[in-house]
Amino acid sequence: MLGNEFAEVRVCRVETRNGSRLLIGSPKSGQWVALCPLELEALTWQNPQTFSAMIGNPFAPLISDDEDES
Repeated sequence: MLGNEFAEVRVCRVETRNGSRLLIGSPKSGQWVALCPLELEALTWQNPQTFSAMIGNPFAPLISDDEDES
């Protein structure tokens, strides 16, 4: 469990049919995500503005469905 005054998450490694994943869950919201190594590495490619955008609008996608179709 990792936490501070703003958030708390539970992190563990899980084995799936497609290999190891890092399972990150929020006990408060019940939300969770399982990330593969490539998805985890992609986090290192981001700049601080990306994370600020995610935190500023936490339950919305960064890219809308409308943008995916163009």
